Amino acid sequence: MKNLKIIAAQIIIVWSFSACQRPLTEPLSEPSEIKPILPPDIDLKAIEVHNIETFARLYGYARWFHPSDEAAEIDWYRMAVLGVRKVGNIKSTEELRDVLFSLFSPVVQGLQIYHTDEPKEFNQNTLLSPDPNRKSVTWQHYGVYLNENSNIYKSMRTKNSKLFDQMPEFGKVTKESIGNSLTCVVPLTLQTNNAFTYPRTETSALVRLKSEIAGIYFYNEPDLILNLTSVILAWNVLQHFFPYFDVIDVDWNSMLGDMLEKTLTIERKADFWIALSKMIAQLEDGHGVVYGQQMYHLPIRTELIENEIVITASNDAALKRGDIVKTMNGKPAMKVLEETEEIISGSPHLRRHRALNILGSTLNSGESTLLEIERDGGRQNVTLSNSYTGKSIFFNPIDSRNYMSDKIVEIESGIYYVNLALSTESDFNRNINALANAKAVIYDCRGGAQLNFSIIAPYLTTYTSLTSTNWHIPQTIYPNRKEVAFDISNWFLPYKQPYFTSRSIIINVPSVVSSGETMMSIIDYYKLATTVGEPTAGCNGNVNYIDLPCGYTVMWTGMKVLKHDGSQLYLKGFQPDYPVNKTIQAIKDGRDEFVEKALEIARGEVR
Repeated sequence: MKNLKIIAAQIIIVWSFSACQRPLTEPLSEPSEIKPILPPDIDLKAIEVHNIETFARLYGYARWFHPSDEAAEIDWYRMAVLGVRKVGNIKSTEELRDVLFSLFSPVVQGLQIYHTDEPKEFNQNTLLSPDPNRKSVTWQHYGVYLNENSNIYKSMRTKNSKLFDQMPEFGKVTKESIGNSLTCVVPLTLQTNNAFTYPRTETSALVRLKSEIAGIYFYNEPDLILNLTSVILAWNVLQHFFPYFDVIDVDWNSMLGDMLEKTLTIERKADFWIALSKMIAQLEDGHGVVYGQQMYHLPIRTELIENEIVITASNDAALKRGDIVKTMNGKPAMKVLEETEEIISGSPHLRRHRALNILGSTLNSGESTLLEIERDGGRQNVTLSNSYTGKSIFFNPIDSRNYMSDKIVEIESGIYYVNLALSTESDFNRNINALANAKAVIYDCRGGAQLNFSIIAPYLTTYTSLTSTNWHIPQTIYPNRKEVAFDISNWFLPYKQPYFTSRSIIINVPSVVSSGETMMSIIDYYKLATTVGEPTAGCNGNVNYIDLPCGYTVMWTGMKVLKHDGSQLYLKGFQPDYPVNKTIQAIKDGRDEFVEKALEIARGEVR
């Protein structure tokens, strides 16, 4: 697929916690590296997807929930590569069971793998330590720690300390079907004397496993192996720790096998990025982004206006504002838009907003796109180069903001306009008295917020302080998000002087996300302003990052955030008090209908 897209994200308030070492001991593969797609010792037609899927499910339970010292010492990234290589060509369930047990048992004490229709009893006494000073050790996940970018999130075994009070009692196990008519039993709690966990693994078995793992080098691995491994890693993290499966409609359990099977058909690295992006898009997470792939944009920006895809800005003299894009490389433009949305994660309105931002983008430099446009009732063809890359792959650098370029300006007597994307805190402070005593102030959130509204909000209230919404950080001790508790916290903004007697009007669009919605929750709850425009994104909370052996990184939302009243924010966002539907004629005329509506409110013409 040629025409693509992804999304944008911002991180809300970032707290500092001590960081642990990255789980990788060598650089990840670069997406641009050219390597054979197939290893010489693997026959594509012989690869059994179900075997890899079975390995993947057991891998997640062992990696994230079995608390032995041996499991904590191995490189789980290389372990995933080793597992894919070992199980890919197995032809019988019995052999698969034996290989899995041989692979995992050196680090998963008490492991059982058996035919589902031949269940075995689990004897927890085999895990009892003879040391009279023994104590239980288990995994606790506060969110989940993945790397130094996990910021507030932590994961640790309770060997020397703990993150919170909840712990599985001794004898608790995960007993789950892992496919291929096999069931696994993975102990969740072991015992320790503070020196080591019990029971100890036979030295020779552990040495053999570590030796095999040490022989894995990512830069030598073919793309197919790294891609399959990356699916396993990403799927498992989200399966056990993504906090919003209760509000989205997705069969994530089936996604694993489907994605592994699809990966076998992929021949180009960029196509794997598309497939992985489509997988993450199923989460509808406005922070759900697959980093690591460059995109090349057209020198235009588009919006969907009156059911037409309309050019709202262009760096090409052959195009005008108000031109309607009918086809792109012969394909209906609306079809291109729909295809672009497929690789974008987020609420429906956020996906569409971001797809329009980069409509016609490609993953290959030097390409061109043929547009058929409609202008004044006639049609013509224009060929554009896909040459704009910007600072990131997520945003076309062409500026479609058809609103004012001023930072802070009095646009009518007593009515001020503040462009939050261009203004700084210094600009705000220089104009603070005028803004405080104005009739109305229009705050424009389109295009981001260099001047964060957290600077402004304390001046808009007579309350002693403003309270943020609550942050719900998952506290996970069981796989598959079972019995998840949440650590709930918030923060405060003390009021400031001078108090603004001016009426506050805010212009919103779907790109208002994350930190923008933190402020919108305060504005909404305390009724600090009137809102105009479109809904906000519907995504907030500190992000987390999954580094993958293929060279890509998956960003996702690691905590749950609700509105102040406890209602759902995710996918919904904040609806404007005064919705605005743009018109093509206004685009042609250079009029900003969002500002026009805000001015009507400021003048008192709209109640």
